[in-house]
Parts: sequence; structure tokens; C-alpha cells
Amino acid sequence: MVAADDQSIREAGAYGHAVESYVLASNPCDLVEQTSMPISHLARRVNGNGTERTLVFDEGKVIVRGFEGGLLLWVCASNLVFRHALQILLESSLFLATSEKRLEISWYPSIGEPFAVVEKLLFAAPRNDGAR
Repeated sequence: MVAADDQSIREAGAYGHAVESYVLASNPCDLVEQTSMPISHLARRVNGNGTERTLVFDEGKVIVRGFEGGLLLWVCASNLVFRHALQILLESSLFLATSEKRLEISWYPSIGEPFAVVEKLLFAAPRNDGAR
């Protein structure tokens, strides 16, 4: 797991509306590129390469990060309308980039650092007390 920089945390708080998700995929590095490139021309600034790409828009920010087994997705924006617009933009690009016939994306409210919620879901240690 890679910790987010302080600037991303401040921006999430400043934008006020952040969500995150994950998608399981067998080729995450290729998918980072294929998902972010079609929408990068709409961004004011694009940073990163390889396993992570950050797209900064006038009213929000998108981070796409590959991990072994899939992609982490993080979207934050100044208001709900822009957040939903960025989510739809990212989802559309992802659907075009993947050959999956049925791709489901569940979004979770982001708390603190980008990906903190989905990393807990994906990488939490299993419980040994028999509880589910």
C-alpha cells in the first residue's frame, strides 16, 4: 500500500466530496493507461505513469492506481454534480478499456487519505474468531 501525499488529503478536504472504489483486473498497469488516456485531454494537469495516474480538473481530481489484481479509483470534487460527472467519465473510460461483459463498480465515501476505505476492504487481515 502506498500512502497518499499530504496535498491529496488537503485537496479531498477542500473539495469536500470524495469517493473511492476498486475493480478487479488481471492487467492493472495496462488498464491504468487505457482508462486514463482517453479522458486525460479533459484534465488541466496529468501526473504519473506506470501504476498510478492523477488527473486534475478545474473542479476536482481523479486518481487511478494499479495494484496486484486490479485498480483503485478515487474521485473528489468541489460539489456533488462535478463528482458524479467525474465518476461517469471515469466509469465510461473503464468500460471502454475492459473486455468484461459485466463490470460492476461500487463507490464508497472516502475518509481521510485516498483509498483508505477500499484498502481496508481489500487488504484487511482475516478474522480468526469465526465471525464473518
